[in-house]
Amino acid sequence: YKLVGMKTRNYLKSRFWLSLTVLVLLLGSLSGCAVLEQIRLPWVQPSAEPTLSSLPDGSQTPQPTPDGGFPTETPEPVPTELTVWLPAEMNPEEETQAALLLRSRLDAFAQSQGIEINVRLKAMSGASGMLDSLTAASVAAPEALPDLLVLNRRDLETAALKALITPLDELTTIVDGPDWYAFAHEMSLIQGVVYGIPFVGDPLAFVYNRNQAVQPLPDWAGISTDGVSFAFPAEDPQAAFPLTLYLAMGGTVVDSQRRPMLDEKPLTDMLTLLQQAKNLGRIHPDVFQLQNSLQTWELFAGGDVDSVVVPARVLLSNLGQINEAAVVAPALNEVSLTTGSGWVWAVAARSPAQQRLAVALAENLVEPGFLAGWSEAFGQLPMRPSALSSWKDEQLRTALDSLAAVTKLTPGTEVVNSVAPALHDAVIAVLRDDIDPLEAAQKAVESLQ
Repeated sequence: YKLVGMKTRNYLKSRFWLSLTVLVLLLGSLSGCAVLEQIRLPWVQPSAEPTLSSLPDGSQTPQPTPDGGFPTETPEPVPTELTVWLPAEMNPEEETQAALLLRSRLDAFAQSQGIEINVRLKAMSGASGMLDSLTAASVAAPEALPDLLVLNRRDLETAALKALITPLDELTTIVDGPDWYAFAHEMSLIQGVVYGIPFVGDPLAFVYNRNQAVQPLPDWAGISTDGVSFAFPAEDPQAAFPLTLYLAMGGTVVDSQRRPMLDEKPLTDMLTLLQQAKNLGRIHPDVFQLQNSLQTWELFAGGDVDSVVVPARVLLSNLGQINEAAVVAPALNEVSLTTGSGWVWAVAARSPAQQRLAVALAENLVEPGFLAGWSEAFGQLPMRPSALSSWKDEQLRTALDSLAAVTKLTPGTEVVNSVAPALHDAVIAVLRDDIDPLEAAQKAVESLQ
């Protein structure tokens, strides 16, 4: 009996502990670890506390919706159209060779992507220009923003700093390739970030009449060549030629703190060269009435001067109006350094899908095979050497290639706005008021300090 009773008690004790264990495990499965933490069984060792890094990431783990389900990802809509803003000069509906090439290219891209391309024409500057329209749309009518648009380098800088356009570093690497002129790569960058894809450039060119018996000396010294008259827009508010000549003399426009500045020595050298040209009677007296490159070109095209400084686009767009048998036969003088800017494709699309499509179109429009024929017909310098190499006019393409190779990007807006007035005043003081170059240079330097 005792033996039987002891076995019975042991059996009941075993059943008790077994039932308790099952109960604890059941409660633990229903209420988590809280019960196990309160009831510590002798054969269960407490686990370590969960760390923050071991917890699931709520931002990556789908969270239940209020009705108990889980949200599904909404697929990104497939683009069906692309809005492109073009300058009026690039109107693809005109009856010109350049327009025909561009229209065909846009149509082919639209067909290949199964989309519609809507083109809007804008002025490059002014109240209804690209930048002003982009600014207004971003505030009042975001749905009217373009996906792709053309901007000049000056407006690209402003648009990027105002966050009106999309940085392209994550969308394309095309500008990193070798088939670009150095200043084209500079043109694409704003504070080290790619914001544009360049396609045409506009260096400042030294143009002379090769029908003249006397040709200018090489480089910018040619402005004082005996027997060669010269003109530039002395009243240009941006002082593009004085700035270029100053940089060619070794000048700098920013100090170590990136503040606008002028160096006295190269500035004096630049003003001295202009003074020499004036004293030799080489500078046309009408330069003090010239405010822009078109006015300057008119003097040259009319045969009133033998050489001028104008942007390359002015030369190229007027070549067709000059007969080779005429008195004026334009040619480019080689220079060691010049400045220039140009046009780029910029992306203002908001959705990733539209951004990718806009970049694909821009890349398509800078493909060397297309860019070669279109830029020659359009009359602007392509920013890819391989495109320029396909131009039909061998003499012209050789001269333009040399010019593009020595072109430096025109300094930024803030710098130009600071140094241009000082340069303008110094040039006028020397050429019109007969002030000594050193004195005029010192005054200009002090005006920026």
